[in-house]
Amino acid sequence: MLKILILLFALPIGGPLMAAENTQMPTNQEATAKQKVIMGWLESIFLRPWNRRLTAKLDTGAKTSSLHADRIEHFIKDGEDWVRFSLGDIEDKKLPPITVEKPLLRTVSIKCKGDDCQPSQRDVVLMTLCKNGKEYPTEFNLVDRSNFNYPVLLGRSFLKDVALVDANETFLFKSEHDPCIAKNGSTVQ
Repeated sequence: MLKILILLFALPIGGPLMAAENTQMPTNQEATAKQKVIMGWLESIFLRPWNRRLTAKLDTGAKTSSLHADRIEHFIKDGEDWVRFSLGDIEDKKLPPITVEKPLLRTVSIKCKGDDCQPSQRDVVLMTLCKNGKEYPTEFNLVDRSNFNYPVLLGRSFLKDVALVDANETFLFKSEHDPCIAKNGSTVQ
């Protein structure tokens, strides 16, 4: 009996148990995490079909994604509610704005915190962004982000199936090497 107790205490703690755990099949959550790419808290994206490069802030604290939009107008097309807006670039004011027309998916109420903050209503549209050679249909709420540093905010609704965010890094994928860039090597304006 004393030999058995000595043998048990001589085994490294967690040694055999850890080895057995490492040979188990990964859970669905682990397998999903392996399929996601790691992105920095800032990344370049390209909006389709214009191939306009914009800087996106990846924000795990935000549920939805937001896109900078000016001159938002509502109109009816084929009996459906649509939205027309100007997609400018708050980073590069030299680029001409793009007029975008999209079906209105819904209007959402955005809550805010703070004494000076007023809740707002925002229109939601479906846009396609391209990142790392892959296209992602993504819902964006439209808002004037000219008081922010970046025209795009990508929230959890986008990130959950696509990326893990490394808060210490920015631009892990360089835009000039992204397969999303136009075939002639420059972005379409």
